[in-house]
Amino acid sequence: MKKWFIYVLGIITGVMLTFAFAFCVSLFNNSGIIGLEMFEEPGDYMEYSQFEVFQVVELGCALAYSDDSFGAIVFIIPNEKQQFYDNQKIVLKKNQCAQHVGTYKYNTKMEIEKTVPAVRIIDGVELPKSNKTVTAKNNFGKTLFDKPGDCVSQKNFEVQEVLESGDAIALEIREVISGYIFTSDLEVLILAQEGSNFYNKQIVKAPHGKCARQIGNYKYQQYGDTKVIPIIAFK
Repeated sequence: MKKWFIYVLGIITGVMLTFAFAFCVSLFNNSGIIGLEMFEEPGDYMEYSQFEVFQVVELGCALAYSDDSFGAIVFIIPNEKQQFYDNQKIVLKKNQCAQHVGTYKYNTKMEIEKTVPAVRIIDGVELPKSNKTVTAKNNFGKTLFDKPGDCVSQKNFEVQEVLESGDAIALEIREVISGYIFTSDLEVLILAQEGSNFYNKQIVKAPHGKCARQIGNYKYQQYGDTKVIPIIAFK
């Protein structure tokens, strides 16, 4: 009976040691960060131009929004020279690029499990940028109709954010009381025209006799959620 007990105990010990060894190997391969899964080989360079850190996590890594807080969430693994901090804005230089190196899984404050790309900022990268690439980037998320649609508003708008393309995300102005502007929930994208130069909090007035007609849709990411808003033109 004693021999059987020792035999069974030996099997259990062996299984536990195997799992412990596998766990240690996994942590070593993933830099000791729970939830991080690294690729065997680095992946593609991702088309991000800047990041905004919203949380610094273990071992100095950071969760950040890509491209002016309207993009997807990414997990940035620092190099030896990088130290992240909350609300830090990171603008990539011409010879820098974010390389996709794995995935990171975590739980939000609402206990929602999310999996986001893990990236490293790589120096010394020269990527060709053709006019076609720039145009595609500026038009990313936009769908234009063949002909103008319905009128969505006859009121003015207040610019909330100017995109890299020069276009502006704006809110409809519901009313102005004693100089204070009150906006509605109607959010739109106003396309940049030749000579236009939008800025934050700018008031875009609807020309007399014209209204804001929907000419398309714009899809973008905000805080991990996808939003679709009308693209308008005053016609």
